Amino acid sequence: MGYDYQLVGGAVLILLSLVAIANAMVENRSPLYSVIGVLIGAGLVGWAWMLSGQELTVMEVPNAVFRVLATWM
Repeated sequence: MGYDYQLVGGAVLILLSLVAIANAMVENRSPLYSVIGVLIGAGLVGWAWMLSGQELTVMEVPNAVFRVLATWM
């Protein structure tokens, strides 16, 4: 549970930033802030990987999401 918040937050930030990058490219705007969001999200995922002390897999993300939701319910 020690790395769940970082993993979920980083994954959500990366997904939202990728959508924002695509939107900025379509509207001919600079995707600078979205790229910064991807980098911050990658940093959060990297931090979660360091905290986990093990090799993270793709299946850890849904498990972490459900553990975070379970703490709020």
